[in-house]
Amino acid sequence: MSRAVLIAALGFSLFAGCGGPKSSPEGTVKSFYSTIESQDWLDLAEMVDADSLSKSGGPQRVAAFYYSIFQDVRDIDLTIEEALVQVPNQQAAVKFKCTATFRALGEMPYDRDCSDILPLRWRDGKWYIVVPGTGGLRPSL
Repeated sequence: MSRAVLIAALGFSLFAGCGGPKSSPEGTVKSFYSTIESQDWLDLAEMVDADSLSKSGGPQRVAAFYYSIFQDVRDIDLTIEEALVQVPNQQAAVKFKCTATFRALGEMPYDRDCSDILPLRWRDGKWYIVVPGTGGLRPSL
């Protein structure tokens, strides 16, 4: 294998491993918003809890929900404030500060607050996002 092909393959594997659910609630939230920032709408579904996906109508509906909110996003600045594992390795909530910079075609960029508290569920060694309105009570920290 040539050196250029090897370097390209290593670079791709590094970036391919960046998305998806993580072993920490904070990591999953960061990965989720990074995926939104890169506008990989269908890749969001792999970070959403299976029950939440089912109650939302499937991966395409979840992608459409987040697309409708973040379709013109160009940059997201996210800082985790607090993470609380509510039931050991079952449920968690992550509170974060978030500013999204939007820029629609032909418009000037503007910032909007996207700070929130997201609930997560633990499955198969990773944390998954619970879509708002599909998981019972809203978490509070």
